Amino acid sequence: MAIECARCKAQSANGRKFCGECGNPLDAASPAFKDLASPVLRDQVHEIIEQHYKDQKVVEIETTQAIASRLLDWAKLLAFFVGIPITVLLLILGVFGIKTYNDFSTQVDKAKADVAAAELAATSLKSRTASIDSDYQKLSAKISDTRTTLEEQVTTLSARVDVIGEKVGFTPTSKISKETKLRLEDAFSRFRDYVKGLGYRSAAGSTFSVDVREQMSGGAPAYYDPDKRKLIIGKEYVGDLTILDRAYMLQVLSSSSPDLSLLDYSAIYSGLATYFSYSFADNPRPNNPNSWDLTRKRPFTDIKSTDNSVSNDGTEIWGSAFWEPRTMLGQNVADKLLLDAWFGLHAEQVRADRGVSFVRKLIDLDKAHEAEISAVFAQRGLSL
Repeated sequence: MAIECARCKAQSANGRKFCGECGNPLDAASPAFKDLASPVLRDQVHEIIEQHYKDQKVVEIETTQAIASRLLDWAKLLAFFVGIPITVLLLILGVFGIKTYNDFSTQVDKAKADVAAAELAATSLKSRTASIDSDYQKLSAKISDTRTTLEEQVTTLSARVDVIGEKVGFTPTSKISKETKLRLEDAFSRFRDYVKGLGYRSAAGSTFSVDVREQMSGGAPAYYDPDKRKLIIGKEYVGDLTILDRAYMLQVLSSSSPDLSLLDYSAIYSGLATYFSYSFADNPRPNNPNSWDLTRKRPFTDIKSTDNSVSNDGTEIWGSAFWEPRTMLGQNVADKLLLDAWFGLHAEQVRADRGVSFVRKLIDLDKAHEAEISAVFAQRGLSL
């Protein structure tokens, strides 16, 4: 038996569940389903579905619009914070004349050119610096060589000036041979070098003359005139070089302008001149009748307040007192010590103590040998 489709009224074979024309279900067991399948109900269902999709699209559109609005707000905020620095940067660039990308490129190229020029200038400066350093080294070497040459010239000139400043000459009345004069000049030169080694420097332009006489008044073999800077010596004593050396030493010691009117001071003066001439000869007792014996240990009480006693006794007593430290300290140390003490002494210091102040000068200059120096003079009756 055929079944009629409720929708299209088409006839379908019994047993089929759906219409062959429109696909509508053919099962008529459920009245509710038939009611549901009615065209009115279907139209309502379709309307509800369409309305549902329509509302869904509205929500999607509104959501999309909200998202777009939010993104736009964020973009505006970002543009605000980014735009201000960019605007400031553009204004700054505008101040420097950069208004377009082309201007910026031009400035970059110019900066590159300036950097290249600076590098070239630095390279040139480095080259010039190296050249200047090389010139400096050459100039420094030249100055060093010049300085050495000048020092040598000064040394030579100093030696010449010293020779000129300390010249021995013989008076026209000196009746001696040329050979004798040369021998005396040579002896004087060697003794002068010895005194120079002790630290003494003569005044430029000074002269020292020797007057050799056939006869000497008063019986003295020789004497020294400090006012005329002249040694007067008997012809028969010309061979005794210690006399010439002693006379020169008298003028060396007189360069401190001594007050020889003070007898004790004069005795030290004469004793030192004798000591230095004997020390240079390395002989405390020269073998001639007019010499002093510096090996004798005579007391200071033997010196009387007379010119003759000062000249003879004072010379030997002080000279021997100076010789004894020489045996303890050595020639160089003792000789320099005595010369330094003399030039540090004032005549007025000796007036009241008879020479103790001179011994104190020696001790001040050589504290290490205070006991030995004090003992030398104490043995002769001069206690500190």
